[in-house]
Amino acid sequence: MKNLIIFSILLFLLSSLENFSQSSFGNAVDFDGNGDYANTFNNPYFPTINGTIEAWVKVSSISLPGGNEGEAFVAKNEEQWNNGDLYVFFDYSNGRLKSRVQKPPSIEVDVISNNNFWQNLNQWFHYAFTWGAGGMRMYINGVLQNSQNNFNYSALNNDYNFYVGAHGYRLHSGQYVVSDFFDGQMDELRIWNYQKNSQQIIALKDAPLDAAYYNTIDSGLVGYWRFDVLEDLGINNDGADDVRDFSVLHNHLDLAGDAHLVQPDPVIPVELISFKAESASGIVKLYWSTAIELNNYGFEIERCAEDRDWRTIGFVEGKGTTTEMQYYVYMDDLFGVNSEKIFYRLKQIDYNGQFEYSTELEVGGPPAEFNLFQNYPNPFNPATVIEYSVPNSSPISLIVYNALGQQIKKLVDEIKNPGYYQVDFDGSSLPSGFYFYTLSADNIISTRKMILLK
Repeated sequence: MKNLIIFSILLFLLSSLENFSQSSFGNAVDFDGNGDYANTFNNPYFPTINGTIEAWVKVSSISLPGGNEGEAFVAKNEEQWNNGDLYVFFDYSNGRLKSRVQKPPSIEVDVISNNNFWQNLNQWFHYAFTWGAGGMRMYINGVLQNSQNNFNYSALNNDYNFYVGAHGYRLHSGQYVVSDFFDGQMDELRIWNYQKNSQQIIALKDAPLDAAYYNTIDSGLVGYWRFDVLEDLGINNDGADDVRDFSVLHNHLDLAGDAHLVQPDPVIPVELISFKAESASGIVKLYWSTAIELNNYGFEIERCAEDRDWRTIGFVEGKGTTTEMQYYVYMDDLFGVNSEKIFYRLKQIDYNGQFEYSTELEVGGPPAEFNLFQNYPNPFNPATVIEYSVPNSSPISLIVYNALGQQIKKLVDEIKNPGYYQVDFDGSSLPSGFYFYTLSADNIISTRKMILLK
């Protein structure tokens, strides 16, 4: 059971990053939240008495409370008021993702994400919603959310119009209305005619599907939109703005408004979450940590004095590809170095020779900037250490919040002189879960996430 919990947390950690897996899919579709959407225009039927719908999603913004109910990125509805079928939206009131199934004449069931998405804007995540004998369940990055095990309604198993990037429905007057526009990006939208479990979702979520899946319905794939190229497939008869459905059912989408294809964010080979230095008796200890690594050959350590003449002084081998947090240490002897200030940086190198530099560290003087570092250890039980740097005398506030945004504890509230600081946080009296800590100083606000696991 403990291994399963740790595995779930690692999956959630991936959701807090610009997930590297998504970038391998090519283009994505971009919606601006102001009249953009896509529609099949042909009342498609997806044979899904049991089924799964999934996609990669990145949210650009979620409106604050007010207006309509939320912003939808997928909907298959027909008539107004409890006579539709599936409506997936970000709730204005709390920022959570809801998969809503409506069954005539008046039944409405929501499956709700565990956490809100206001802290995870502009970050790719994988969404999946399933229905069948196991009830109705939602997964974020393969991790099960709050579920409805006692309800089983056949979402999508109808011939209503299918919308992406908005919510379309018909008024009692017969007029169609499109509203609740989504602001963000989407890729690899898939519909299956069987109910997937977590392992089946994880197995394929990172891989494009080949012809073995979409050339026959035997694979269970009844809808597959890659969003890689636009074509003129005759949908709505308005030119080359159609997105091919690669499944055998050919329910192609037509883009409306300013919806367009974009290149997703580039691969992030290494997510560096801390880089710090300690100096004593002529020895500088550098230590850094990573959240994930992809094809990481290693790190060259570079040093310079105030002349800014960077020189490589060492190398630390990387871990290749891993989703586990990694910790590194390098010791530098300053014997023979005559400079009041010393600077360090890391040159992270991939196996293909590409490289990227870290931020610079200054040793021997005050910090160059305000910085809030990732707590360690993380996950923690029950205590952890939070470190921050202050470049000039300033009023400092450091506060811990829970996932609902409620203040848990104010750790620091005083004027601090330039320097590096650390403070202990004890979560003994708190339940397991996700927490956030925010540093405020001189109109600068920085927030990081930490996990308490008991």
